[in-house]
This record gives sequence, structure tokens and C-alpha cells, in this order.
Amino acid sequence: MAWGPQEHQDGLTAGGNLFRHLMSGGALNPLHAGGVVLRRGERAYADLPLEYSRFYGTAVQHQSVVAIGSPALMLGTMAGNVIARKRAESAAAPQWREHQIARTVLTDQRIMIAVRTGWLMFWHGGLVEFVPTPDTFTMVLSYADTEPVMLRGPGVPWVAVSMASLLYDAEQMSRIPGFASMAAWYRSQTQREYQLNRQRELEAAAASAHDQASPAQQGLPVIQAKVQEASDESS
Repeated sequence: MAWGPQEHQDGLTAGGNLFRHLMSGGALNPLHAGGVVLRRGERAYADLPLEYSRFYGTAVQHQSVVAIGSPALMLGTMAGNVIARKRAESAAAPQWREHQIARTVLTDQRIMIAVRTGWLMFWHGGLVEFVPTPDTFTMVLSYADTEPVMLRGPGVPWVAVSMASLLYDAEQMSRIPGFASMAAWYRSQTQREYQLNRQRELEAAAASAHDQASPAQQGLPVIQAKVQEASDESS
């Protein structure tokens, strides 16, 4: 699945709007995750495809080749063994593996990921590190009992904000480094709305004061204008 610029922009906008909604006192809306069996009382809040991978090392077998013959043949074989050993070591080193697009369901208790071999469950109770970077559409989750998980894609901003709201209160969410851009945007929008509302209040107060003024007071500016006009003509 190839995601384009528009999907990423839409995903970032959706995540930002959700962040603003939650910071303003709103709540997540549960949804129906078709075909997924949840525990009693468990609620799902996201169901979408994301790129999934895991970070770990592995054992790779390497067997050196023994050559008997001319010095040139032996030197060439030794060089080949060195190259093959380095490739094996590189392949075995800890790195992100299992890259694939997988259905991802977020609930208030876990993240469920449908990989090629079946469903994987990552429970919030075992989470030890939550690192969302919605600006780059990436979220890394580290657990006490399994390898780190990385999720990527346009849906990450929404999922990251949703998951954060399940783990933290609003004040803690606003201080997560990965949400700095969203928090700044939320503050600017809040300030803009405050200024617009304040302007409307002042305009409404002025209109109300005008409506409550006596007829004589309302007509005073007109009388003053006519007096000034007569004065100008006489001079």
C-alpha cells in the first residue's frame, strides 16, 4: 500500500483536530471493529492499516570456506570469508524487521495487530516507553516483555493522540515532546478564538448600550451635527 502526500496531510490534520478536541475537554468516541472479539467492557477507538515492524537481533549461520591450492586462490577465499562473515554479522545485528502493512486496532486495553502469521497483542499495562512523532508519522512503543514495536503511516497522528489520551491526562499529553507542534497550534487557535469572542462581546455590549439609551441621547449626535453646521454657515 502506497500512501501519497494528500493522505499524510489529511492524517496530520485529523490528528491535530483530535488533539484540540481532547485538550478542550472532549472525549474519544468508541467504534465497532468488525470481526474483532474484545473483552467484556473493552472499547475500540481506532481500526486502520499501518506499517508495522519490530526491533530485534537474530542468529545467522556462517560457515567459512577452506581452500587448498595456489596462494592466490587461498587469499581470494580468505577475503570471501571475511566479506561473508561481515554480511552475516550485519544481518544478525539488532534492527527493524518484519516490515509489513497490517490492520491495527487500538482499544482502551491494548493494540491488536494482524500480521501475516496472525494477530499480535500489545497490552498497555506492559508499556514502558511511548514515543510518538506524528510530524514524521511514526510511533515507537517499548514493552517490558517483548521487542519494541514501530508503527508508521498517515493514521499514526490520530492513533498516537488517541493512545496518549488513554495513558495520560490532558496536562501530561500537552507536555509530550512529539506533540509540541500540535500543542503550539492548539494554543494559537485557542488564543485566536478568545480574541474573536472578546471582540463579539464588546460589539454586543456597545449595541446593547445604544439600544438602552434614551431617545434624546440617541438623537444627541444628530443635534450636535446640525448645531455645528449652523455655526459654520454663520461664520
